[in-house]
Amino acid sequence: IQMLPKFCFPFDMERYENLTVQHFTFALTDMEGKQRFGFCRLAIGFHSCLCILSYLPWFEIFYKILNYIADNLAKKQVRMEMLGPFQSLRSFPSALIHFRQGNEFIIHFCLHFLPTVHRTRSAYFIVPSHGKLPTIPESRNLTEFVVAVDVNNMLHLYASLLRERRILLSSSKLSTLTACVQAASSMLYPMHWQHIFIPVLPPHLLDYCW
Repeated sequence: IQMLPKFCFPFDMERYENLTVQHFTFALTDMEGKQRFGFCRLAIGFHSCLCILSYLPWFEIFYKILNYIADNLAKKQVRMEMLGPFQSLRSFPSALIHFRQGNEFIIHFCLHFLPTVHRTRSAYFIVPSHGKLPTIPESRNLTEFVVAVDVNNMLHLYASLLRERRILLSSSKLSTLTACVQAASSMLYPMHWQHIFIPVLPPHLLDYCW
């Protein structure tokens, strides 16, 4: 947890200019090899970065939740300490999933507003099925990947993944970088990448490049 700021701001803020809101992800691997994802929403000008930690790779869902929270924070209708479900990272997923409909889970998410607003707002998010391949435009990562990478480089990248080579991707935009990394990894389905996996490489981890 103490290392989270380095992943939420994985760059030199004095040299990097952020003119748009960016969504990106990072991954933390525990001693058992399990990956916990960090879903981030970086505000314009680096004033703040909202982050949700979860073992669940629900990219679109968590990005929507981050936008939902950020919108209400901007309206000053809710404070960070009032986000009850987010205070306990371990209980977060089960605290939000209320019922199942068909093969999809539906998340019921509530925000309790400040006393001056006198109301509670609810939002519903449908969790994607992980028994299917990602599709365009439903998959945000895959959509950005297809736009940013041409077919020739896509095939070379896929071949390198199958050969388990060391792969380093770079981009001038943080959101595009992590989207391409996650999309490339998803192309291995039903297989998965079993080696070191770092969607965002902060300066203190640059030794992994060599």
